[in-house]
Amino acid sequence: MADDEQLLSLLAVAEHGSISAAAEHLHRGQSAISERLRKLTEYVGEPLYAREINGVKLTQAGAALLPDIERLRRVMRDIDSVIARRQRLMEGELNIVSTSLIANYYLPPFLTRYRQQYPGINLYIKSGERYWKDAAAGEVDVFFYEGDNDLPELPDYFENIPWLDNEIVVVTPLHHPLAGRKDVSFEEVESYPIIWREPGSAVRGAIEKEFVRRGIVPRHFIEVADIESVGTMINADLGIGFMSRRVVEQRSDWQVSTATLESHQMVCLNFMAAPQPERRSKMLQKFLELIQVM
Repeated sequence: MADDEQLLSLLAVAEHGSISAAAEHLHRGQSAISERLRKLTEYVGEPLYAREINGVKLTQAGAALLPDIERLRRVMRDIDSVIARRQRLMEGELNIVSTSLIANYYLPPFLTRYRQQYPGINLYIKSGERYWKDAAAGEVDVFFYEGDNDLPELPDYFENIPWLDNEIVVVTPLHHPLAGRKDVSFEEVESYPIIWREPGSAVRGAIEKEFVRRGIVPRHFIEVADIESVGTMINADLGIGFMSRRVVEQRSDWQVSTATLESHQMVCLNFMAAPQPERRSKMLQKFLELIQVM
């Protein structure tokens, strides 16, 4: 089978009129170009060029190949351009799957900075349980998740990396007895209705573990599906809740207050799952470097 170097050598000879000129243009030795032409002629099965006093002239068979070789050169230049643009991070895509909470409250500032640095990269961000369960690892660059969330089945070359832990605080209505207090005891918390997300939330999991450790059993609670509902219910004075401080600080529209719990071992742990360094695309590597240092 003819290869691209053989074909492009024939085109160079046709355009520059001699093997020596073609060799100079291609930055190769004359013997290398002659060998490519010999192999191509052997593969085609008939002469492709003839030596003349003033250089080289293509035969009818050689000339017949030129239009397709010229198209091949254009395609190869296009490919080189695409590769160069991707190497300079001028184009490409980054596919992210995340829990809704991380997508809404943790990722935006990092995504903004990444877009500012690499505006040619298209970002695909899929968040929520629907995408989390159905995500195919081969189509995703990085996963973000909270606490003990069950990951999709990932290839062996993916690794789990801790990312951005945050303090858990008590969130109360503005005029609640606990509002603004420091070192609220767990016994005090037990006496109020609790609003929290359904099982699987990292914050809820941390709170429940601490309750078990202290022998506390909450008697009255409201269970909702997402963090926005938790804030809405607290705002409506239906109870108190628990969130990472980072989330509360971003929701000035919620008319709520925070209180600090007494000494405890709780923290909101977030993680990401990404390919090992040697398996990462350049686009992903730059993104991971950005979110680790910002």
